[in-house]
Parts: sequence; structure tokens; C-alpha cells
Amino acid sequence: MKRKLSIILIVCFVILGLAACGKNGNAGETAPAKTAGNSDGTDAANKSTGNDGNAQKAVTLSIAMHVANVKDQEPYMYGIIQKFQEKYPNIKIDLQGADTQEHVKKMKMMAQSYTLPDIFWMLPAPAKEMNKAGLLLDLNEFLQDNPEIAASIDSKMVNAYQDGGKQFGLPYQALVTGLWYNKALFDQYGLKVPETYDELLAAAKVFKKNNVVTIAKGAKDTFSTWAFLGMLTRYGFFDKIDKIQAGTEKFENPDFLKLFNKIDELRINGAFPDNVTTLSYFQAVEMFTAGKAAMLDAGVWETKKIESSPIAKTVGFSWGPTFADGAGNQKIAMAVAAAPLVASEKVKEDAAKYDAVTKFFGFFYSQDGAAVMAENEAPPVVKYTGNVDKEKYPVYADVISKLNEPGWDRPAAQPDLVLSEAVANQLNDSIYGVINGIYKPAEALKLIDSKVSK
Repeated sequence: MKRKLSIILIVCFVILGLAACGKNGNAGETAPAKTAGNSDGTDAANKSTGNDGNAQKAVTLSIAMHVANVKDQEPYMYGIIQKFQEKYPNIKIDLQGADTQEHVKKMKMMAQSYTLPDIFWMLPAPAKEMNKAGLLLDLNEFLQDNPEIAASIDSKMVNAYQDGGKQFGLPYQALVTGLWYNKALFDQYGLKVPETYDELLAAAKVFKKNNVVTIAKGAKDTFSTWAFLGMLTRYGFFDKIDKIQAGTEKFENPDFLKLFNKIDELRINGAFPDNVTTLSYFQAVEMFTAGKAAMLDAGVWETKKIESSPIAKTVGFSWGPTFADGAGNQKIAMAVAAAPLVASEKVKEDAAKYDAVTKFFGFFYSQDGAAVMAENEAPPVVKYTGNVDKEKYPVYADVISKLNEPGWDRPAAQPDLVLSEAVANQLNDSIYGVINGIYKPAEALKLIDSKVSK
């Protein structure tokens, strides 16, 4: 159950906020396009040459998404479709949506009958299986023909959707997590916004003396460990995980124990809410936006909520602290691919449809597509070169600044997403077990190992 909650957060709400996926969908809805009529009254979509000057016949693309109401729940995707149809009025989009579980089930059924939509969102694991079955379009040719797009997407995000020599998808959205901070509280007590663990610990001690929560957390929702998963990468998680899963290494190793000891040290020094065990993640968010906590463990899906809060002008985003005793690279930014956008292999059977599909991918990953994402305060998958109004959107501007900051590497995935459900759940439970004071650090790590061995 906990794993399902975590997946729902990642695939449904990761960018635009934790709004519930409603059922009042737009399945089968044709996305309206602003097309100019000809002087004789004929729809321009039937006679358009497109903005690229090449004569094209009218074609319809079916696009299926993982939310019931794309316009309301994924407004940046809806907006991109509108802009795309303005540029290519001869291409009509048949847009369909269903909540995540229903969508995934439907795509699997359509795969069995070879009736997949032309373009669709999919979870990584079933997408990989569809690729092995030869059902997905290989996008290697698209990337070769569009080197500027290939260069603008982080290579690890691209590599996440390669298998058997094929590029079976491209990242639809980025999973971006870390620590939000309220600079006003740090300034109030003469503290530096922490970049290192030692600075974080020092700040926690000062905040505790002044009855201020350092990091807002809610243990009732154990999936909310994102910043601490990022910290785990700074203790060599990806250097160790293959050996751990092969049984030649353990979670209870000297490096991971150092991190868990530090989590315990933060607890001892009052970094977390006194009532953390009874708080939910949503209550932790409210605590932060109300100015009652200096930091919040969350992702950029909270951008709009924070942007509309009283503390918006003084909020920044951080990748979390580095560690003097860490293992390996300390400058790791938790910005990874969450799920791919894929296309059906069958589109190659129709030259006009294949051309339309490549045009859509080209627009989605262009700066024009990124601009639509920026308008909706969603972090673009590509490196965005446009301008963000810092006065109007100070929170979002800081997120974009962090994403474009040089010198930070990105991991292949979020740590819990490369683990089995049982191990991932125990990892989250163990982190919160230490935060709650229920487990000693070594005990917490042994519990994770007990799940690996099974």
C-alpha cells in the first residue's frame, strides 16, 4: 500500500501539486485548435501547408494520458497540444485521459490487441515490456535528426528509456525533490541557509532553542522521505546497490550507517516536529507554508502552493546538504526521469502519421514546449533558456535556477525506485523509524537487509 501511494505521488502529482485525479474525464475529447478559416469558408485545417512550408494532408493523432482530465490536471500538456495545433493546423489531436491505474490497464489491453494510441504516457516497467514485444517506436532516429533536443535533455534521463539498442521513450516529466527553505527564518536568527550537514545541524540547534521546527515532516505518510533518499546517494548508494541486491554487500554498511547516525543526531537535536509521528505529509506542508518551519522535505510539485503562500517571496529550493564523510560525489541533484512519453510502432506504417508524431515530439521537447511548461510552473525536461518573471514567480524562478545550475550531477533514478516494493517500503519505514526514535540506526538498516534477503 505504501509503495502504491509513493507511485501515485510520483506519476500523478509530481509537477503540479497533489490534486486528486478525478473521474470526470475528457476521454475521447478532441483538443480544440485555433485554426483560421479560408475565405471560402473551408476549414484551414484541411488545406494547410503548416508553418514549415511543406504541403501536408490532414492527419489525426491519438494521444492518451494518465489523468482523467488533462486540461485541469496536466495543464502544461494540454497547453502544448493547443500550441502544437496552432503551428500545425492540419494535425488534429484526439486527446484521451483516464486516471493512472485505469490508463495503465487500458494500455496493456490495447497492446494485446495491437491498437495502442499513436502517443501515450506509460510507467517505465510496462513500457519496457512493450518495447521488448516490438510495440513501441524507436526514437533513436528522432534524436539523431534533432541533435539540439538530444543535447538539451540530461543524458541519464534519456538513457533511462533505452533497452535492447532502442530508445523506446523520452522523459515526459522530471521528478525533482529536495529541501525547500524559508530564508526569512534563517535571517531572523542570523543563520546561513545550510549547504553542508554541519551547517544544518548547527541551524537545528538554534531553531530548537527558539521553538522553530527545522524540517517539517509527517511520519504518517512514510513515502515522504525524498530529501533523505537524496542524501543516501551522497553515501554511495548507486555504487553499492548492485552488490546489495546480489547479496555481497548490505544496507548495514559503514557508509549508510554514517547517514542514519546523522538522521538520529538531527532527531536528538530537535530538528523535526515534536509531534512528527502523528503528522501527515500534507500537515507538514501546511506547517511550512504557514511560516512555522524553516525547511520542508518535498518536491517541485509544491511550487504553485508555495508560490501562493504568505512566505513565497522568501522561499528557495535546495538539493540538500553535502557530507564531509560522504562517499563519492556530493553534488548530486535529485532530478530524474519519472515516466516516459512513448509512441506506437504502427505509426511508421503511415508516412503522414509518422511525420506528425515526429513533429509532436519535436515541439514537446523544443523551447516553445518548455515555455508552456514554464507558464504552468512545471520544470521543463529540457534545459530552459527562456526568462522567468522573478517578481511574479519567485519560487518557480528559484527552481529553474537550481535545475540549470552547473556542476551538479543527476543520478539514474530515485533510490527507492530501483528497489523491490518490499525493500523500498522498508527503506522509508526505517528512515522514519529513526526520525521517530523507534529504531536505532543499525537496527533500522538491518530491517532493510531482512527484506532484501527475502
